[in-house]
Amino acid sequence: MTTARHTVTVPHGYRVGAWEVHGPLASGAFTTVYGAHRGRGLPRTAALKFWPTDARTPHRPDRLRDLVEREIALLGRLRSPRLIRMYDTLVVDDPRHPELDGATVLVLERADSCLATAPASADPGPVLLQICEGLAQLHAAGWVHGDLKPANVLLMPDGSVRLADFNTAAELEGPHAYAPPFTSRDYTPPEQLWPEMDERGARVRPSVDVWAFGVLAHTILTGAFPFPGSTTGARCDAAARYAHTTQPLRLTAALPSPWREIVRDCLARTPADRPDTRTLLHRVQHATHHRTAPRPAR
Repeated sequence: MTTARHTVTVPHGYRVGAWEVHGPLASGAFTTVYGAHRGRGLPRTAALKFWPTDARTPHRPDRLRDLVEREIALLGRLRSPRLIRMYDTLVVDDPRHPELDGATVLVLERADSCLATAPASADPGPVLLQICEGLAQLHAAGWVHGDLKPANVLLMPDGSVRLADFNTAAELEGPHAYAPPFTSRDYTPPEQLWPEMDERGARVRPSVDVWAFGVLAHTILTGAFPFPGSTTGARCDAAARYAHTTQPLRLTAALPSPWREIVRDCLARTPADRPDTRTLLHRVQHATHHRTAPRPAR
């Protein structure tokens, strides 16, 4: 186990409700996820996602509260096979630990790993199919994920796939939703890299998830991003140039057919030209019948 600093530090053996905290599983800009165990009841194991207290973030309490409420709202309403399940929500009541007192804790289904750290699959098609199923379930329920990336795709003990991390998810209001601008730039479409903002956030459509799926599929199948550059900034600049010019999209030759056509359509310049997830799902289902080769080592 590393000694890296985590966003929310929780001591080993700390108890929250019926749960005993074990080691950290992952840490992001706002939260840290810990493994946990309880002696009785089902499930016996879970992942506890700790959101920091307002006292630790005095300059952004409203923003953090909005992110927490987004995730709780989505996971509380949706029970879909391809979305991570939330068992409970807790609030830490512990004045002896002021750094944790008042923290919000999401009790989530425990995964084995995430796509960002898992070894390459011999046949990545079924993984991509399950990711697409999750997006289709989200969009059918009227939500946009908004931050699809390998770290937010969880691999379960039975080999199935779940989408996770819905703190930037947004509920559709007609064709649009309003989302906070906290996204992973390598998976963000050009029109959202520098979005127009108002007090509700940036306007997004389900097409942002379709673009992200195209980038994700390309990286899983080839081991490389679809746009050139050794840094995120360089790749974003390349994506922006592609979106604002007539230069063709140059996908790597290692991308197998029929995935080449799927990725190309997901990465269409304008949102209206990208397929909706229902159409995309049918095409991905067809593509999985053609066994794809494992991606080469980086």
